[in-house]
Amino acid sequence: METIKINFGYFWPDFNPEDNYFTKALSPNYKVEISNDPDLFFFTHAYNGKRDYLNYKCHRVFLGWENERADWTCCDYVLDSDFVPGNPRHKRWPIWAAWDIKKLLQPKRAEDFLGKKKFACMVVSNANAKERIDFFQQLSKYKQADSGGKYLNNVGGPVTNKMDFIKDYKFVISFENSSHPGYTTEKLIEPMLVNSIPVYWGNTELGKDFNTKSFVQVNGFRNYKEAIDRIIELDKDEEKYRQMVAEPWFNNNKVPDEFSQESLQQFFDFVITDSKTKKPVATSFYKNKAHALKLIKKRVEGKVLHRLGVHKGFR
Repeated sequence: METIKINFGYFWPDFNPEDNYFTKALSPNYKVEISNDPDLFFFTHAYNGKRDYLNYKCHRVFLGWENERADWTCCDYVLDSDFVPGNPRHKRWPIWAAWDIKKLLQPKRAEDFLGKKKFACMVVSNANAKERIDFFQQLSKYKQADSGGKYLNNVGGPVTNKMDFIKDYKFVISFENSSHPGYTTEKLIEPMLVNSIPVYWGNTELGKDFNTKSFVQVNGFRNYKEAIDRIIELDKDEEKYRQMVAEPWFNNNKVPDEFSQESLQQFFDFVITDSKTKKPVATSFYKNKAHALKLIKKRVEGKVLHRLGVHKGFR
């Protein structure tokens, strides 16, 4: 079995470089070794402000789980939400694809949905997502919607367990912070996993991945009023609510093949083979200069936004 040396940048506080989704995807075909001199370096957005990938001159794999386009001046391969046809070095792999989505294929029981007594909720800390806040306020004119996050909290304080909180509601407001074709986060599948109906806004191409008859896709309506009228209809008419509940989360109750474990393993096979024939982007003088200029531009933009009092947060 071939040995592949890898390492990881900062992902989240309890991220385990020895045991994670990607080591599990690689280990069936390769002997995985965590090394400070890796063949592949995996990194994501600079959540902690550090760009640790700059310390590695090997081939880099970028994992893009935010609504930002990949910067090909600093990476060789990309896993993210974007549709990028014709580029074998890119694989579409939204963050929800790394969750245990097989649970969403299990038969849905109407009684798991119909027994909920609470109307609608959201869990939000980011106050800058205007679309989500506007919708929450308009929906609350019909019936109180609960907010369990730090922003607009009306349940006595921020909840400590999001999934435990949202499971009691018929509808869960599942708005992304921003919209882009293909960009869907865990916000959509969290309500699904606890048998609640997502009220989703974000990815305008969501029908390519999920069955949009199984939830309320706000993007699919001409305006918020029409979407809210649909929610009111479902709330008042049990038969129509049952019809929505009966719909599978995925089209034909099947996860698209591109999000299978086998598909991810095939991509990694390509990465490992292809990387042996190409020099890393990190060794390119011109790519390094281009990336340095982009970082300068981003810092300047950040300072300007800060002075304007605008916070550009992540998910």
